[in-house]
Amino acid sequence: MKTMKNKIKKIIYLLLLIAVLSACTGNLGNSDSQTYHGNLSEQGYQASAIRNSEMILTVKSSELFDGNGRTAFLSALEQEKQQFNVNDASYHIEPVGEYSYRIYRLTPIAETILNRIEPMEGVVLSEELIGAIQKAQQENQLTFEHRGMFYVLSQSKKAAQVSTVSDVAVASQYHLETYDPADNEIVQAFDFVLNLTLALEQDARTFSYQGDTFGILSVPGGFTISDSNFELFAEYSNIYVIPKGSAISSLPLKFKNLVRDAIENEKSNFTFTDSSGNSTEYNIEEHENAWSVSPAK
Repeated sequence: MKTMKNKIKKIIYLLLLIAVLSACTGNLGNSDSQTYHGNLSEQGYQASAIRNSEMILTVKSSELFDGNGRTAFLSALEQEKQQFNVNDASYHIEPVGEYSYRIYRLTPIAETILNRIEPMEGVVLSEELIGAIQKAQQENQLTFEHRGMFYVLSQSKKAAQVSTVSDVAVASQYHLETYDPADNEIVQAFDFVLNLTLALEQDARTFSYQGDTFGILSVPGGFTISDSNFELFAEYSNIYVIPKGSAISSLPLKFKNLVRDAIENEKSNFTFTDSSGNSTEYNIEEHENAWSVSPAK
């Protein structure tokens, strides 16, 4: 009888032990899964990189510039035109440095009819401005400045128009990525992108936005932007680095920078050290218009 009871106790104990071990195994599996999705320090990242050639538009919040406007803008670029019309409005494209453009909406103030400059209704033209318009026409200039104002000459049917301008959008092949997602709203602001674009055109090392000063440092594949405290703020690049597969949805910016550096300097490999101090060597292989990044075997 005692032997039977002992056997039953052993069986119950064994079942309990199996249950505990199964639970532990399940928890370990979940822990490994979280590590894989969140860090990938052991397995390494899988990524693809492409050099962007598409235009990224940052539109001023007060302006309406829809899909028709974007299509008309891209069409004008393709045809090497600096002006286009869409949605009953006229626009002018002004190059700003490398791969960037400033899009203005035109407001006509005068027309040239039979060599006479006629102001639009309600517009008064000074003799100095009339002289500046005539000089620009004689020199076949498309744009000119007068007393700090920017003017554009354009053709409307049979008459030449003179217009003032207002900002609509900035277009560039470069995109901004912040180190802190909380700063995304800042880098999506029109004035931030415009001030950065103008600073790059002038080879400036700093620019201002809403009273704060930001630094610009040229790096392989783009520029590093620092905040007023000299902390890393964002990366500005025309090289997209995106994760492969569904194991992870994003990649550290420091990792992306190493990929861009490898591409710009034609390196076949590099080493990335994560925030935990784990180092992984990566191979980078060039394909047609793209690169593949994977841990070295």
